[in-house]
Parts: sequence; C-alpha cells; structure tokens
Amino acid sequence: MGRRRTAAAVAAAALGSMLLLAACSSGAANSGQSSASGSPKAYNLWYINPLPSFQAWGQSNKYFKDAANTLGYKATLVGPNAIDIPSMVNDFDQAMADHADGILTCSLDPAAFKAPIAKAKAAGTGVVSIGCVDPSADYSIGTDNLAYGKTSADLIAAGAGQDATVAILGTAKTTPNQVAQVAGFNAQIKAKYPNMKVVTWESDDSDPAKATTKIEAIIAAYPHLKALWMIEGAAPGAAPTALTEAGKKPGDLFVLGIDDLAPTLKAVEKGWITTTLAQCYFQASPFGAQLLIAKKQGKGPTKTFWPVPVEPVTKATLPWKGCPASDIPHL
Repeated sequence: MGRRRTAAAVAAAALGSMLLLAACSSGAANSGQSSASGSPKAYNLWYINPLPSFQAWGQSNKYFKDAANTLGYKATLVGPNAIDIPSMVNDFDQAMADHADGILTCSLDPAAFKAPIAKAKAAGTGVVSIGCVDPSADYSIGTDNLAYGKTSADLIAAGAGQDATVAILGTAKTTPNQVAQVAGFNAQIKAKYPNMKVVTWESDDSDPAKATTKIEAIIAAYPHLKALWMIEGAAPGAAPTALTEAGKKPGDLFVLGIDDLAPTLKAVEKGWITTTLAQCYFQASPFGAQLLIAKKQGKGPTKTFWPVPVEPVTKATLPWKGCPASDIPHL
C-alpha cells in the first residue's frame, strides 16, 4: 500500500523503531534511575507547545502523550491558546519548579528563549526545540528550511514554469524559519531559474482572515501572477474563498501550500491548492522525548540538529494518511 497507511499505523511504526532502540541500548529508556521500591523511575518531561489548539501542534501533543507509558516518562502538556512567548517562558519556570527532567518546546524567538533555556540546562534539565532550530537548546528537530525553500522553487518551476512570477505569503518577514525558507528559495532560483521572479512577500500574522484579504490584494495587484507560495499554515485554508473572491478558478494559479491540515487537504482535493508540503516533524515529538531521556542518562548524542523531511501532498496522493515512519529520525 506504500504511503497510504492509517495514521495509527504510521504512529505505531515510528514508535516501534524507537522502542527497538531503547531495548537494544545498554538499558531501557527508563532504566537509568529507580524509585525506593526498586521500580523504574518515570522521567518527568514537559512539552511546552507553542499552540496546542492548532491542528498539527495538537497532534504533536498526542504523539508525545501516547508514547509516555511505553518510553517511560510522565508527560506534562502545556501551552497558550494563542501565540504568546512570555506565557511559554513562564511555563519554563513552572517546569523547573516541578523538577522537570527535560523540556520539549518550540523556540519561536531564540533570543527570548535563551535565558530560560540556560537556566534549565544549568539545573541539569535538557531542552529540545521541535519545529524551531535553536542553537541554545541541547537538540533541535525540524524542517531543513533552506532545503524546504529549494524544494519549493523546484516544484513551482515544474508546475508554473521556470519564468513564473511568484507571490509569497507568510506570517511575518522576521519569522526565523520562514526567512530561511525564502533564502533557500531565492538561492535556488538564482542558481537554476534566473527568469523566475518574486513580485511580493506579504505577511498575514498566521490569521486566516488576514490571509484572505492579502491573497485578494495580491491577485488584484499582480493580475498576471503565475504562482502563490504560502509558507505558514493558516493561509492555505483561506485560499479557496480568497481566490474565488478574486475571480479565480481552481487551477488558474499554481498554489503551493504548507502542512497537512484538514482545510488545506480539502483545498487540495478541490483543486484550489496544487501541492502542499506536509512537515513531518510534528510526528517526531516522541523522538524528542527519547533525546531528553538519553541526555538525562548522560548518553545524549553529539549531533545537535535532526532534520525531518517534508512530503508533497497532491490530489493524486489523497487520502493522505500522514508521513511515513521512515521520515521520523531515530538514533
């Protein structure tokens, strides 16, 4: 069946590979410490999620929670209802007060997270950043953003032409991962597609309503646009309404989205979005837990960044059942 597997099967396969690693190491993942009764001590791991209400991040929470009993840790799940970095920093204090053995988070702003991460590490608490590369953390797991930009350029060149005019829609021009993605895109078109042109890079604050307005404005300003590249997850779901209001029909533009959210996949099915790139790191939260446990046991690897592939999703690959387990890194 190839990649047309159930999400449960994908999760089970990914977890299975991690369990095999744990069993084959010098001890099981939770064997480093024992309680007074002699029973293995469950590690106290916190997941400070940047936005649990967002579908993909909510799924990442579930993967983390579902792996807890088998990998040997107590999962504490926290996170704000809207993007709120000060709230996440405060959650670091709560985790430290709870004597957390490790913290999994997403460093949305590395400068803001530098001090709390340093405090955690000084106390012997490991930190893994998932989805956001942060050199202050012990490890980072996520998309190789430069490679993501290059892949996007190749897809647009193949689908809209090597001389395509392209509009970019993201969260903000200062969002670190998106800055890197655009840098990768620009490097690729300079090297391979010198006639491709980015006509504008707009921001929508990851707000679907703002994305709708921005898309309509882009179409009005650039009537001969060939491709729309969206690099934040809220915009693809807004594309059908915005493109309809702008007088476009499915297929009039090459539209490249991001993530595999339900509204995005629906837009792919209806032809509004040509391709979306599913970021597989959301499924890697149990691997983050495994890294934290290895760090606590003094067996953490020297490698610090673990890139996770993206998977193109098109109408031909629907129904989409999630990234294959082979995409999830393991030690």
